[in-house]
Parts: sequence; C-alpha cells; structure tokens
Amino acid sequence: MDFQGRESRRIGSENFVSYRLFDADDRVFDAGMALTLDISRTGIGIRSDHDMETGLKIEVVVAVGDELVKTIGHIRNVKEMEDGHKHVGIEFDFLSDRELDKLAQVYPGITQ
Repeated sequence: MDFQGRESRRIGSENFVSYRLFDADDRVFDAGMALTLDISRTGIGIRSDHDMETGLKIEVVVAVGDELVKTIGHIRNVKEMEDGHKHVGIEFDFLSDRELDKLAQVYPGITQ
C-alpha cells in the first residue's frame, strides 16, 4: 500500500519497536529499540532516547500481539519531550496488505 500523505487516524499504542537507521549511501549506521506512542496505517510515532534527523530512511519492526510488522519509512519530525526523550514521527514508504492485516488484528480502527 503506497501513501501520499498522513491523512489516517492515529491510534495510541505502546509496543516494542526495533529500528535501523540508514545513511545517504543506504548503509545502516545506527540501530536500537524504542516504544510506539501512536500508530496509523501510514506511519508511527515512537519514543526514543537516540538523536535522529528528519529525512533519514528507517526500517522498523513493531511487535504487535504475537506478530512482527516490518516496514520501511522516513523520519518526518522529531520533537523533544518533557522527560528528555524524543517523539519521532515516521511516515511509512510502503506497508503491505499482509502487514496492515497484522496491525488490524490488534488495532481494528487502523484501516479507517
């Protein structure tokens, strides 16, 4: 499923996420774990203690129920939170129907 903009409803969530950040040469230069703050069919917000730059390519694997949802996206915004962590907004470049179905099992409203 390709996306043109973030028009979908965000749903509050708290799931573990592993991620890998890519540089301009498409090489992984950082990896880590984070927690989701919100999720939609077009993107995800995570809470991280790592510095991240907007525009970077990111691969995320989200643990949702008993499933793992894997996708690629780009960092669209980074905001400092009161506790010193960062709220990182990630827009998915692509999310397969299979991966969306996994999300919908736990978050039925995500397809709206």
